Amino acid sequence: MSLISKVRRSLLPALALVLPLAALAQGVNYPSAPVRVIVPYPPGGSLDAVIRPFAEKFQQATGQTLIVENLGGAGGLIAGAKVAQSKPDGYTLFLASNGQVSLAPLLYTSMSYDPERDLVPIIHLTDQVAVLYANAQTPYKTVADVIAAAKAAPGTVAFASTGAGGISHLAIELLGQATGAKFNHVPYKGAAPALQDLAGGQVPLLFTFVGSAKGLTASGHVRPIAVAADKRLPSLPDVPTFAEAGVPGIQVSSWMGLMGPRDMPASAVRRMAEVADDILKQPDFQKQMADISMEIRGGSPASFRAAIQADTVKWSKLAKTVNLKQQQ
Repeated sequence: MSLISKVRRSLLPALALVLPLAALAQGVNYPSAPVRVIVPYPPGGSLDAVIRPFAEKFQQATGQTLIVENLGGAGGLIAGAKVAQSKPDGYTLFLASNGQVSLAPLLYTSMSYDPERDLVPIIHLTDQVAVLYANAQTPYKTVADVIAAAKAAPGTVAFASTGAGGISHLAIELLGQATGAKFNHVPYKGAAPALQDLAGGQVPLLFTFVGSAKGLTASGHVRPIAVAADKRLPSLPDVPTFAEAGVPGIQVSSWMGLMGPRDMPASAVRRMAEVADDILKQPDFQKQMADISMEIRGGSPASFRAAIQADTVKWSKLAKTVNLKQQQ
């Protein structure tokens, strides 16, 4: 045996001790530098409404900056791929939602990352219920108005979405399947541009969330028509559910949570989950979320993984019955 081989062999026991200690130290010291969170849509959407106040709380809790980077495109898959391919040190995270994780494998014929294999669940932050909004200058004041127009001229009533394959897109397909109506799907790269065109009258209808549309609703540019939940929202007490409007079975919500790249140290995952869960429990943060109709979730990485799996099962039925597959 050569001298080099003997030295290597003698170092193995020491390395076996050092590596776990290094991982433990990372968990104790994490985060020791700014953390970047990639948001899969342009600024101004509902994900921004959660992560930006969260970032303020994160800095107060850890002394480190949470840098929010918006990266839209391809229904959020560009952002998902960037995180999946990033260095797995815990300093590049993903503010994920249904579209990039539980829905993407059901919708795309090819992807540059596998959400289950390449992304690690950290914590489930919030859920939000989808609401059908119309441009205030359109004649659409009820769900019945929308369905009647779509059936009178199939394929001509335009519906914006925040991206092909996202929750707002699936809500359109679900409504069409439930009513037999045919709509013209117009995908955008995020909630902000879709809402801008909704307010400007370029498109008449959009499924989105209360937080995203709050300003435009208050200014009278858009009107909420129906809530895709089993009960009315406290923030929209006068807006009926779809069931109350005569179309049962339209329940659409979007989750959002933090994820990291595969091989992110388990100690860093646990530490981030603990910090985030503490933030979610703070009364002033909970009030901020309640004001935009966000439901606080929290919990552990394991409970978040289970929630993602349940969401995938929920949407797989629609994906199999409606031709949603597209090239990516």
